[in-house]
Amino acid sequence: MRKIFPAIILSLILLDPVFTPLWQRTAFMNRIPGLMDRIPQTAQKVLQPPLEHPGSSAPRVLFNLPLSLGPASSVSQTQITAVEHKVLALINQERQAAGLRPVVWDETAARAARQHVQEEADNGYISHWGMNGMKPQERYTLVGGLNAVEENESVSFWSNGGFHGVSEGVLYDLVRTQEVAMVNERPPDDGHRKNILDPHHTGVGITIAVGKYGVAMAEEFTNHYADLKPLPYSASQGSDVTLTGRIFPGYEITGVYAVWEQLPQPMTRAQLMQTHSYSDPPFSNLHFWARPGGRGYYIQTSSGDIFAKNIVVGPEGEFSLTVPLTDRPALDYITLEIAPKGNPQDRFYAGQFVVRH
Repeated sequence: MRKIFPAIILSLILLDPVFTPLWQRTAFMNRIPGLMDRIPQTAQKVLQPPLEHPGSSAPRVLFNLPLSLGPASSVSQTQITAVEHKVLALINQERQAAGLRPVVWDETAARAARQHVQEEADNGYISHWGMNGMKPQERYTLVGGLNAVEENESVSFWSNGGFHGVSEGVLYDLVRTQEVAMVNERPPDDGHRKNILDPHHTGVGITIAVGKYGVAMAEEFTNHYADLKPLPYSASQGSDVTLTGRIFPGYEITGVYAVWEQLPQPMTRAQLMQTHSYSDPPFSNLHFWARPGGRGYYIQTSSGDIFAKNIVVGPEGEFSLTVPLTDRPALDYITLEIAPKGNPQDRFYAGQFVVRH
């Protein structure tokens, strides 16, 4: 007798938009037109840029996806890995169509998200935050990430739980649907598309998880433009850390920033489902800033003026900089920002470390 297996309804949910840096890069540069023309011995005021984007909405259901299931099946990790690499191929097809270079597989970035997406699939939520309160930047630092990371998140949920698993073919169909939905976004809700087609990205780690609530996927895009030595994940309050590395030829440092935020707190499923975009800590928490030729510059924040320290960069792009941490229990985000030589307005992150103290 032929068995008829029921169709279940999965809801495809995306987080939109994705990541907001410490400030809007273009707005920041536009508001300091004289930054590159340093006046020796004269303090130049750098106007405060917008703090952060407010985020457009909570996670939204794009459409319901009827899925015809065969017998309850569970894909192996080997099969999931194969599907993850198929998603990499989809991403590079999209980038090639846009005239961009391909991104390469970044295993460290993939490892940073594995526990998080499994938690989403097992508990029925979607968020850039985890149930421990961690955001992507901290998860990436925790596994030894040495670049900068920006995350896309999507899930296909069976809202009642009790999801029995899928075959490798059906799993690929699900995540391909997620990928197509992200790349077909339109402004102003096109944060995932912008992340996929960011010309600065050099790598991506893709992580897919299957749990009782459905399928979750994270894409962790990275920028590799410097060889950096790792910073400690934990340190003492008020201590110093030393950022050391070498910038690749053709690029220059535009700034190193230290910004603090409160330590993460555990979050419930209901709280996580109310989140939307994630960001760096608020601009008002900036407490350290350095740049080549930094003498004579300062940034005004609501907490006071932050005077720039100087960074000495060697002929091969090498540098070493002592960065102070705040003297309170907090996370410190230590961020390296660069730009192509001759194009200082094209600023982007080349490295970001989160230090807990």
